[in-house]
Amino acid sequence: MTPTKLSDKVVLVKLTMRRATLTKRDNFLTDKIQRQEQDASLTVLTKLFRDKTNAINTVMSAMNDVYICHKERTLPWVDAGPRLLLNDKYFDYTFEMKTLIGKVDKLLSEHMPQYDQLVLDDIRYRNAGSAAGRAHISDYPTADTFKQSMSAEFRFQPMPDARHFVFDLSEEDEAAFAQAEAEALALANTDTINRMLKPLASLVTKLKEYQGAKGERFHTSLVENVIEGCDMAMSLAISPTPELIAEITELRDVAKSCLTSVEVIKGSSMARDSAKRRLEDIAAKMSMFQ
Repeated sequence: MTPTKLSDKVVLVKLTMRRATLTKRDNFLTDKIQRQEQDASLTVLTKLFRDKTNAINTVMSAMNDVYICHKERTLPWVDAGPRLLLNDKYFDYTFEMKTLIGKVDKLLSEHMPQYDQLVLDDIRYRNAGSAAGRAHISDYPTADTFKQSMSAEFRFQPMPDARHFVFDLSEEDEAAFAQAEAEALALANTDTINRMLKPLASLVTKLKEYQGAKGERFHTSLVENVIEGCDMAMSLAISPTPELIAEITELRDVAKSCLTSVEVIKGSSMARDSAKRRLEDIAAKMSMFQ
């Protein structure tokens, strides 16, 4: 039997993350701009570990991947709270999240023994040129503080449902539950559609602007992002109608056709205009599902 209630299709998952704060007040520039603007409320912050090759940035990037994975594979429910995860995506989500969190832990174990040296390397980097003398070791968290500030965990809980109550709800409360479920489903549906419409809008804009002039670029990633959005939407759609599935399939097919004929599109204004019209037509029909 196909589940009909949202609580039968999804589970809530909440990601809790702690990340080290790697910004510091730049007293020199703060004083300078306050005098220049005659405004004591202005503050200049400087980023620690600005050198992209510093290993600490590898750790921070890996932690960011955890957050990106969580956002990509779930749907919104409430602001800054748990998100919706389809029941049949539970194992995939758990495996990917544990893999990425494990990568962070491995990087911390690998780089923390050299943390103090990484700080000294960054101080030299920041003190280069006209900034000489402005970076100090006191700007940085200690190795222990940094490590303790880097953690991520996720927990599951069932989606609230009126059936979970052990006493009878009033008709008003039952109606409120039904309304809340409908609003959650609508929000999730809008998010799903936007995963296609946003990259689609970027592609259409590029097709309008691109003239094929020397040095002008048309990145295939614009088309690939649309295809990826379609695949993600198809994976995350909670209760897709046959009509929506048909539109997603058509958009993916058109995008794939653009990808295989990208050189023709780049070289022909007629081909670009034809592709643009087809994509705009699909976008208009797809926006009606929001």
